[in-house]
Amino acid sequence: MPPNDPLHRALQVRGLAVAAAKRDLVDTLEAEQAASAAFAAAAAAIRREIAVASDPQTGDAAVDALAAWLPRGRAAEARAAAILAEAEATTGQARAVLAAARTAEASIAALLEQRAAEEAVEQARREQAALDEVALRRHAANALPTPD
Repeated sequence: MPPNDPLHRALQVRGLAVAAAKRDLVDTLEAEQAASAAFAAAAAAIRREIAVASDPQTGDAAVDALAAWLPRGRAAEARAAAILAEAEATTGQARAVLAAARTAEASIAALLEQRAAEEAVEQARREQAALDEVALRRHAANALPTPD
């Protein structure tokens, strides 16, 4: 196939699309991982503050500090959870885009393979026709003339 064949060019373009989709997926996975870490840190901060305030050796000041801080801590946790959910959704979309890009690339590759197989069959048919023609000519040349 010539390099300027439209299907080959389409396969190259689809390959570039797959590579771009992979890069995008890596980016979204990194963002998701960062969001997950932020959520885990916010949740851990709440658990830590509750543990400190729950310690019988701490005074009422620790409980009062927790009561004052807890709404901000819960709000930070909720924001982190929302960001994580958005990052997970974005990652899901990136996975879908990659799957679609891979499918498109595979479809074009299958078309190229099918076309190559059809061309191979046609070439074999032409070769067989040529062999048959040679055999007919030889048979005709070797045939004995019939007496009248």
